[in-house]
Order: sequence, then structure tokens, then C-alpha cells
Amino acid sequence: MELIYGGILAALAALLFLSRKEKIRAEPDTPALSRYFLKPAQWLYQRLSGPGGESAGKGGIRGRKPEHLKLREELRLLYPSGTGERYRRYQVEKLSAMLLACFAAAALGGLIRLSGNMERRLTQEDRLVRNSYGEGEAQVSLRVRGLEPGEDGTVREKWEQELTLTVPERRYTQEELENMIPEVRDILEQEIRGKNETLDEVRFPLSLPSEAEGYPFQISWRSGDQGLIRTDGTIRNEEVGQNGEIVELTAILSCYEDTWEEIFPVRICPPLLSEENKREKLLLAQIAREEEAAAYEESFGLPKQAEGESLSWTEERSDESGLIFFLVMAVGAAQYRFADEDLRKRMEKRERQLLLAYPEFVSKLTLLMGAGLPVRAAFARMASDYQKKKTKERNYVYEELQFTCREMESGVMEAEAYEHFGRRCRLPQYRKCAALLVQNLKKGSAGLLAALQEEAAHSFEERKRNAREEGERAGTKLLLPMMMMLAVVMVLILVPACFSFAGM
Repeated sequence: MELIYGGILAALAALLFLSRKEKIRAEPDTPALSRYFLKPAQWLYQRLSGPGGESAGKGGIRGRKPEHLKLREELRLLYPSGTGERYRRYQVEKLSAMLLACFAAAALGGLIRLSGNMERRLTQEDRLVRNSYGEGEAQVSLRVRGLEPGEDGTVREKWEQELTLTVPERRYTQEELENMIPEVRDILEQEIRGKNETLDEVRFPLSLPSEAEGYPFQISWRSGDQGLIRTDGTIRNEEVGQNGEIVELTAILSCYEDTWEEIFPVRICPPLLSEENKREKLLLAQIAREEEAAAYEESFGLPKQAEGESLSWTEERSDESGLIFFLVMAVGAAQYRFADEDLRKRMEKRERQLLLAYPEFVSKLTLLMGAGLPVRAAFARMASDYQKKKTKERNYVYEELQFTCREMESGVMEAEAYEHFGRRCRLPQYRKCAALLVQNLKKGSAGLLAALQEEAAHSFEERKRNAREEGERAGTKLLLPMMMMLAVVMVLILVPACFSFAGM
């Protein structure tokens, strides 16, 4: 295969050399890699075609086949002028793409073949090459053939079989491992210091690795004093004196069945404290002594002096009154801000109730007037009935009726009281009813009852329409709860189904 790949690449290189003087311009839509093979493709097309690039002969490119005629016809439709040049250009670009494919196939195949040869583990001497230490074992596929001598002195193959072997990684000898120990010790001595400059002055945690990069040892650690150095590298040096304390830190290096121990003496020094930390430590120690001296008393005294300086003590108390003040003020501001909104909602509720109660009001008024009561007496009768059956929930229509009756009792003219009633109710229906009542006082009661009956019938139609709107509004409000219930139902159905499928 190497010869095939090399021959293709050599032929392409020869084409590139021979076509170096060809002149051809790449189109804007020509792929970038294909442009390198346009000149070889044109050179090759001119050699395979007749004079002027016309086909002459049979077979190959020269053969004038129906496919070529169809191609020319399609090119003529696409490009009415210069069909011959377009045909030649089309064939050159096809050859260029084919040459590019040949180059890519040969180059990639050669590289893969070369990389496979480089990774071969079987040498010519029939020896298998191992991985280095730490690279792990390797899988090797082998083909073995049984040979036997022939009668004519040649060797012939008798049988063939494939084998898959696991090749363990290379092992080090005892001498090689022992020669590595000093190098590993130097590396560990530098690495375990962490943020400390030397092991003779350790104030920060140590860095204890579990392995040394590039060496086959597994490393574990043992501390001579777990109270000062733990095996994870943390240290506790708060109670260490100024001169420090020396602790032996042992690195246990293991490889295969052998172990080696390397001891590192480490001096643990107290932490470096700022002036504030030192002062705090001194004060806490003095307070602890005062507290211990007065352990059986109800109180104990704080130190008056520290390091020759007089001390003054004040108690820091948490004061959350400011936070509470601002929270309450914020609530008050929010209430002030949304008070108008609440009032608007209540007014909307009142108008809605007045609108829905209008058919009942007109019907009762028509009924009482039909029974022979004048308007004023009918108002008084409806107000007294409401007063007797009054509940906690206010009925704004009858509240306005009561107010109208009190106005007329206090001396307000009946016509003005009805006009006030219509203005307070604010809705056009009540204004119309009040206008009918005022007209009755001015022009007489002729036709009033018929007008009220007509108004009652019209108001009931309005009530039906309002009821439909209320139903639509209620349906819209129920849409979100219904969607949530649908989601819950889907979960109740799908979760058991998923568990049942998982258990199959």
C-alpha cells in the first residue's frame, strides 16, 4: 500500500510540475483547495481532448455520448453564450475535483499507514515492545502462521490463526528504583513546602503529593505528631511557642512489593499575627484570667490596662430600630401609594353591583306603583324592607334609596331628591329612571307605569348580557387553575407509567 500511496502522490507532483505554465483563472465559487489542481486538470484535459478541446475518438473523454450531449444542452440553457467554453471549463473543474480527491485519499491513507507503522509493537526480530511505566498495558492483535518445509526445499504455510495479547507495561529493576530515590527526595523536598520558603520555618499548610510525576512510586505520609501536622498537610500552630517545634514527616514510597522511607524534619512555627491580632490574643488571655479568678461570683471585672496602656470598655449592642423604622415607613408609603388603587377597585365593585341590581330595582318599583303606591311611598317601602332584612354585605342601591328618603324627610323637594339619586348612582340606567320620575312629577303620571315596564323589560335583557359577560370573565379566571390541574393529572399519569416501563 505504501507504494500505491507514494505513486499517486508522485504522479500528482509531476502533473503540478508539468502544468506550471498553464493559465487559468479560478471562479469566485471554486473551492479553495480545488484551485491548486486547476492547472493540472487543464493540462490533462488538453492532452486527452482533440484540437481546441473538442472530443475526437471513441471512449473516455473523447467519446461523444448522449450524456455529454445532454450536458451541453443544459449548459446552453444556463449560459446562452459561450457554451463551448463553459463545457470545457466544466470538465476542467470536474478533473480538478477528482485530482483533489486522489491527493486527499493518498495523503490521508499514507499518514494513517505511517502512523500505524510507527505504533507497531512487533519488531522484525519477533519481539513485542512494552509501554513505559505508568502508560498501562497494551492490546496487540497478531497473526501467526505455521510453516513446514516442502519436498522441493521451499517453505509452505500449513495453518494460520489470529491472537490477541495483553502486553503488560515495563517493570523497573530493584537497582533502577533505588537509583531514583535521591531524585524523588529532592523533588518532594521542594514540593511539600507549599507556600513556605523552607521546611525550617513552616507557618502555612504543607502540600503532600501522592505521587511524583515521571516516577513509578506511590507515596503515603506519616506524621510524627498528628496534633501539629496531619497527613493531609494541614497544620495546627496556634499554641506553638516562638522557637517552634520540630516534627518528623515521613514519606513512604512504594513500588511493586518494595517500600522505602524518607524522613523530612519540619519546624512548625507560630503564625504571624498582625498588631490587631496580637492585641486581641493578649486581651482574651487577660479576660480569661479575670473570669477564672471570679468563677464563683455573679460578675467579673475587665482588665484596666494592657501593655502599659489604659483601657476603656463600652458594650456594642445591636440596634435594629432603624431597620424597623424604615420597614414600617416603607409599608406606610406603599399603603399610601396603593390606597387610590384600592379605592378605584371598590368604586368598580360598587358600579358593578349597581349595574347588576338595576333590573331588580326597576321591577320592584314597577310592581309597587302598579299596586297603587306613589313613587315616594314606593321608595319608602323598599328602603324599610331593606332596613329590616339588612345583612353585613352592603347593597348600594338600597343604601341610596334610604339616603333619598332621608333627604325628602328633611325637606328636600321630591324632584331634586330623585335627581340626586340618579347622580349618586352615576350609571346611565339610574339617570334615565330618575329622569322618568322627575318627568312624572312635572307632567303627571300618565304613561309612567308603561315606561317603567318597558324599562324593566329592557333591563332584564341587559342583565342577561351582563350574566354572559360574567360567565366569560369567570372562565378566563379559571383558565390558570385548570392548566395547573391538567399538569398535576399528567404527572399522576406519566410518573407511574415511566416507573412501570423502567421495571420491565
